[in-house]
Amino acid sequence: MAVAETGSISRAAARLNLTQPATTRRIQNFEAAVGGAPLFNRAVKPAALTSLGTHVLERCRRVLTAVAELEASTARAADPAGRLKAGVAHGLGEMVMTAPLDALRRTFPRIRLQVSSNWSTNLLEDVCSGALDCAVGLLTEAHTVPAGLMRVTLGAEQVVIVATSRLPARHGGQPWRLRDLADKDWFLNPPGCGCRAALTKAFDRLQLPIHIAAEVFGEDLQLSLLSQSGGLGLVPRRQFEHSPHRHELRVIDVPDFTLPATVTLIRSAMPGRFDPVLELLEHELKVKLG
Repeated sequence: MAVAETGSISRAAARLNLTQPATTRRIQNFEAAVGGAPLFNRAVKPAALTSLGTHVLERCRRVLTAVAELEASTARAADPAGRLKAGVAHGLGEMVMTAPLDALRRTFPRIRLQVSSNWSTNLLEDVCSGALDCAVGLLTEAHTVPAGLMRVTLGAEQVVIVATSRLPARHGGQPWRLRDLADKDWFLNPPGCGCRAALTKAFDRLQLPIHIAAEVFGEDLQLSLLSQSGGLGLVPRRQFEHSPHRHELRVIDVPDFTLPATVTLIRSAMPGRFDPVLELLEHELKVKLG
């Protein structure tokens, strides 16, 4: 697991406090124990998991999760220790997570945080597989939470369409419709973003094209580009309200496209050794999101 997660024998050795030769021998012994087939393709640099290696890795995660659940079922540590792997949806990190994570570090000094960012769909999969202990996602009605996971709603969010303040109002003050926006330039996240997928499906239902002028990773950069060059973007309202570019932009009302979402904590439904930490994280996030 350490080699797969760090991407190299040397970094895995550092994580495990072993020498590199000792780590290599452990990998070789493990390969022999599971039948002798290679778990890593050593012909490429860095070594990559084989298909068998991916299969074994997923089950290793389940084993360690089961061990942690067994420990938690017999004793609930008041001062848990270890590496807590948390994920956060793109666009929520700095805006939502900074203060809650600071509170975790102060309260549980023996916890070592490892925080990564991803699309909400991928975060659900990673918590389900055990690659993450928890995640904070931006979930819409299109997201399905796998069995065995618990979802805790932290706060409501609305994903809104944003335009430059220079965009003229519609004649007669009428609201915008998606049909009116088919010829506009859109600045959207790359494929994989659930909000982009929802917008594309809405255009498809109306049998309308959508003109994506640029695929720009990250809503902050999108808002910066929109403020300078015009066009349309799709961002969480909370992120728009905290943007330094909000005075050059405005939210436009499009009644035939609404995308309500919830900021949601996703974790295993089973008891675990990090339960006190996750309970504090839940509390701090609810306070933050008000």
